[in-house]
Amino acid sequence: FQKAEGASLVAVMRRNAEKAADYAKRHGVPTWYNDALKLIEDPQVDAIYIATHPDTHHYYTLLAASKGKPVYCEKPLGVSYAQSKEMVEYCKLHSIPFFSAYYRRALPKYLMIKEMIDSGKLGEIRAVHVEMLQTIKPEDKVGNGRWRVQPEMSGGSLLLDVGSHSLDLVDFYFGPIVEATGEGRNQSKTYEADDIVHGSFRTERGVCGTGIWCFNTCKDEDTTTIFGSKGILSYSVLDVGKPITLETATETQVFEVPEPPEHIAQPLIQTITDELLGKGHCPSTGESGMRTDWVMERLQGK
Repeated sequence: FQKAEGASLVAVMRRNAEKAADYAKRHGVPTWYNDALKLIEDPQVDAIYIATHPDTHHYYTLLAASKGKPVYCEKPLGVSYAQSKEMVEYCKLHSIPFFSAYYRRALPKYLMIKEMIDSGKLGEIRAVHVEMLQTIKPEDKVGNGRWRVQPEMSGGSLLLDVGSHSLDLVDFYFGPIVEATGEGRNQSKTYEADDIVHGSFRTERGVCGTGIWCFNTCKDEDTTTIFGSKGILSYSVLDVGKPITLETATETQVFEVPEPPEHIAQPLIQTITDELLGKGHCPSTGESGMRTDWVMERLQGK
């Protein structure tokens, strides 16, 4: 926020006053609060970034919007599609700009992929398959208090935390997903949330998709594969520096990608700043984030 052209970080909030003050001092932020309402009502604050746990996104979004402040919210937007829908509808009703934090939509690698798709390198897009594998992390084991595997705080499985990016990119490349079905299961019993989700989906353009998000396996690896009439493209969602591979009937090409920015969300934050200043457009909106929340709920079998 401090490095985005046209923006400045003027205040931060944390419930622990000592930690809020320390953060503000270390990062050169003029004002700190331990009360969210006071930050939201600060006349120097023009827009709010909500980076709390998902179970409070709904409350703080509506609170900020009720005070006329644009909102940039972490994903998932709510702990349910119903919450996300209410957040989007409230902001729309009150003409409050609302953005979701799917920052890959503004990163050079994923814009390269979009250009390759849109330019026709793959021909007509037939299908997409998402495969995301991860080992069980020590911090996610029972008793360690990790919010992301506590459904009441996170909204569900790790699909909502890390897997959501893969589905948001499908929406970004091929338009909204209009049909989705699946199942979530807790196989390892390591924590309360499901540790595997699998399912199928279809976009409004007729692209068919399948996916498996397995968070209890032996390695960390992810590959999304796009199947076209002229070629097959594969890429990693989580490794933003990993090359893109394009396979055709005659050759296999590997495309190096630009170095990731120092601050991974900064390109998206710049688009938000530009839109609020009336000189640009942010590709990651509350509505697009809401669509992904709907898909994830369906894929988990809810």
